[in-house]
Amino acid sequence: MSDSTKANYNFVLALAFIGIGSWKTYDYFTGEEDMATYQVFFSVLLIVLGFYQLYRWWKAKNDTSVS
Repeated sequence: MSDSTKANYNFVLALAFIGIGSWKTYDYFTGEEDMATYQVFFSVLLIVLGFYQLYRWWKAKNDTSVS
């Protein structure tokens, strides 16, 4: 897998993590869905992981464009 393909894959995956985690967390806090505590924890963890992946993607993109 080339670096650009991997970078695009990481970007899409980061957006998916943020989207799914946000959706599940929103459903929980609006009262639309009952979730166990561990599920709430994992939905927030997905959001954090998504932002971390997005940060890594952005940093790698900027590092390669500077060189």
